[in-house]
Amino acid sequence: MAVKRRTKREPASRVLSADTRPHKIVKKPGVRGTSHAALKSKKGARLRGERDRDERDEPIGDEASNTPSSEPEEDLATGDYTNDTIHSETLRFLKDLAKNNDRDWFHVHKDIYKTALADFKSFSSTLQEELTKVDWTVPILPLERHNLFRIHRDVRFSNSKVPYKEYFSVAFSRTGKQGHYAKYYLSIQPGDQSFIGGGLWHPEATHLSLMRREIDRNPRGLKDILVSRDFFTNFLDATGSRGRLPAKAVENQAIKSFLERNSEDALKTAPKGYDKEHDDIDLLRLKSYTVGKRIKDSEILHSNSMEFMVDVFRVLEPFITYLNSIVMPDPGTATTGGQ
Repeated sequence: MAVKRRTKREPASRVLSADTRPHKIVKKPGVRGTSHAALKSKKGARLRGERDRDERDEPIGDEASNTPSSEPEEDLATGDYTNDTIHSETLRFLKDLAKNNDRDWFHVHKDIYKTALADFKSFSSTLQEELTKVDWTVPILPLERHNLFRIHRDVRFSNSKVPYKEYFSVAFSRTGKQGHYAKYYLSIQPGDQSFIGGGLWHPEATHLSLMRREIDRNPRGLKDILVSRDFFTNFLDATGSRGRLPAKAVENQAIKSFLERNSEDALKTAPKGYDKEHDDIDLLRLKSYTVGKRIKDSEILHSNSMEFMVDVFRVLEPFITYLNSIVMPDPGTATTGGQ
């Protein structure tokens, strides 16, 4: 559902419990500008000189033209570009890219791409700062080098040869988008296809073995997080029925939803060393441990979108912390499952 605009005394309408209160986020001043004129904005000037690391393998194409968007002119966004919101022109670029996903079109519209990317970078940088207040283990890292995913697709082993992703994406962890730690993830894509979530996706064999050992020895550690009220409501309750279900039914629904979310690459049989009749064999068969949900365009473009996403990451934090305590425990600590 869309996030309602808040006054100082009115709580935001979002899928969070009533006792979850966002900390205050100071809105940074915006820069007046509309559509293509944003290239001359303060934020555009600050980021225009930065060479996107993800673009270095791309040939330089034709200069950007004044080719108008295919959308009706009255739909063009007017308003400020700010560090804690996503501008509608950013979604507009991604929508146009989805219709024209080829190198010639992209190079003709390179300036518009740079403006959209600058907007997403600015938003992601602020989101990273706010996330460090939710999860103190996440450091502030150079965004382009450590957190942002490139828009260029690796088509070498893909049936689809379109050259560009049709979304912007970013991930945060102790080591950014790379490394073995569980991650917080956000992607921005028009058509209500934006996504927020996180966890362990395809951990290496050693860490997957540690997860299975922990589930075998102490399955309640994971299950207690899955059934916790805010976590279940945000990520696993597809029917909105938690308040009407007994505890056991909530747990069954939570596990079922979690398994469905991670079923794509799950083993078809029991992993080596585990009985196929194990009480938690379905959890042991998983090869990824992630959750997430789609975000509507109205939520992405809302003035409170930063607070909304920070609140979702706040609900996600116990899950991320649990996963890290299993696969990447700090020196001197032990997992709940024992040695």
